[in-house]
Amino acid sequence: MITRAKKKEIVEKLSDKFSKSSLILFTDFKGFDVATFRDLRRRIYERYGTAAHYTVVKNTLLDLALKNAQYDPAEYEMYLKGPTAVLYVEQDEAIDALKITNEFVKERKFENVFKGGFLEGQVFTGEDVATFASLPSKQELYGILVGQIQAPIRGFVYALSGILKQLLYALNAIKDKKSE
Repeated sequence: MITRAKKKEIVEKLSDKFSKSSLILFTDFKGFDVATFRDLRRRIYERYGTAAHYTVVKNTLLDLALKNAQYDPAEYEMYLKGPTAVLYVEQDEAIDALKITNEFVKERKFENVFKGGFLEGQVFTGEDVATFASLPSKQELYGILVGQIQAPIRGFVYALSGILKQLLYALNAIKDKKSE
């Protein structure tokens, strides 16, 4: 049995982590054995190191920690039913965690694992996880944006170089005509 002091310590730690997290995902871990849980954690930690955590916490402690972190109970209380594991990421690039978790669940053929959560402070449902997992990362979006910005500039440069080439051809033709 966990002592009251230990519970208070857990709640304070989680509250602090939740207030700094860009992603909080609640999952149902029925069907996960220790090896499965360890494998998913390993994949997440390989990408994020200590900036991400996936752990099982009692729903009452999760509720207290979320309230302390200024989350509205009406937005999350439906996710704290049954066995709950929570994944939280303390980095801006949280989409990768959803991709890793979604891919893992598909590989293992688990169903109804995702309950819901918060991404950048906005609540989402378990069904939204697959949608978020299909989104490109920020780095990929930056690459797309740079490509879109460069395209008109590149077209302008090619147009100018084409005009200059035509001018050179015309001048060479005039030179050749005068030299004859």
